[in-house]
Amino acid sequence: MKVSAPATIANFGPGFDVFGLCLDEPRDVIKVKESDEVMVEVEGFNVPEDPEKNVASISALALLKMLKAEMGFRMKIIKGIRPKSGLGSSGASALGGALALAKLLGVENRELIIKAALEGEKAASGSAHGDNIVPSLFGGFTILKSLSPLEVFKLDVSFKLVIVLPKVEVSTKRARAVLPRYVPLSDAVRNLALASALISALKEGDIEKAGKLLDDYLAIPYRKPLIPWFDNVRRAALESGAYGVSLSGSGPAMFALGEDLGDIGKAMVEAFENEGIGAEYFITKVGGGAKCSDV
Repeated sequence: MKVSAPATIANFGPGFDVFGLCLDEPRDVIKVKESDEVMVEVEGFNVPEDPEKNVASISALALLKMLKAEMGFRMKIIKGIRPKSGLGSSGASALGGALALAKLLGVENRELIIKAALEGEKAASGSAHGDNIVPSLFGGFTILKSLSPLEVFKLDVSFKLVIVLPKVEVSTKRARAVLPRYVPLSDAVRNLALASALISALKEGDIEKAGKLLDDYLAIPYRKPLIPWFDNVRRAALESGAYGVSLSGSGPAMFALGEDLGDIGKAMVEAFENEGIGAEYFITKVGGGAKCSDV
């Protein structure tokens, strides 16, 4: 069985741990077949091949445990999403591992598949948050209401966006560790207003309005010490015509909505370079979720 699991943008502006956007590219590809032993092989970006340390195999093993099934498997991972990029790299691999094994066993229960994938995500980031795994599975724009029981609302949106990927890393564990347990009520209210208005704009297909609603008061302000370049890059994007710009997940990747996406991407790359950080940009679109096929 082969699964192609796409990158994602978690949080998507004001939707911390709730909103997620599936991207069409890049993707991780996970191939799995039954075996007498458990083995993992990796191509592409460097991630562990130890089955107890690789998030894809951790998720697959978690599914077997939940099903009380005893079997081995050989897994090949073609790692196309850079780890610690802010593009849901661990989430895509975790989902791919769980989904590939589920398909191999004829399991269609999405809640069980996500539950298994969360074990891989937890191993990678220190917490079982689903705002990368869910959009990678469902596609489109997702609103995660609950993991148990699984309740997901999906918007079938269609637009292009520019992603800028700097040559730095931000650890998701560290980025979550700096967040406070409590935030001012005024900030919570502002985020609630932004999130509600953003859903309305996306349903209307008004991407310009959606771009202007990407601010966040719950996570990004507290992560500024980890991303000191954020404000300057954001300013460069807005000055080049972006409707709005924000951090992808916990970063370092940033994304922007706008019309002249190439010009916006170049301006953001230049801003990173002015900070002494190399970067690259690419233009992608909203994706349709994980794809499964026989090898």
